[in-house]
Amino acid sequence: MIVYVWGNLTSDNFTPRPGKDTTGGPGQQPGLSAQASIPAGRKAQGIDVGKLRLPLKAIPDDTAQGGAHGHFAIAPIDEKGDVDIQQLEAWANTRGTGRTHEFTQILLDAVVEPNVRGNAT
Repeated sequence: MIVYVWGNLTSDNFTPRPGKDTTGGPGQQPGLSAQASIPAGRKAQGIDVGKLRLPLKAIPDDTAQGGAHGHFAIAPIDEKGDVDIQQLEAWANTRGTGRTHEFTQILLDAVVEPNVRGNAT
């Protein structure tokens, strides 16, 4: 399955935002935001979730709990399958430092559709 991270193919765009992506919401796990589709005219990067290596996992929102249809959080998980908040925060804290975190590199390596644009329907 392909999910899309909207925006440019940069290390920062593939690194969660501290404080924003490190907390979840109703029906949504914390993690780097990804979508099943691309809005018309928007640029995105397609990631093959089958190419993600542990501890990273793409977790779909729980729409019954208020999550958005087609939204995923990409986050490190622990041995129980829960989001590892400590690892997520450590990853997010590398955003804007000029350093590519190992989890960011896993995502970059899983890009199979670079710089695609959503089409008008």
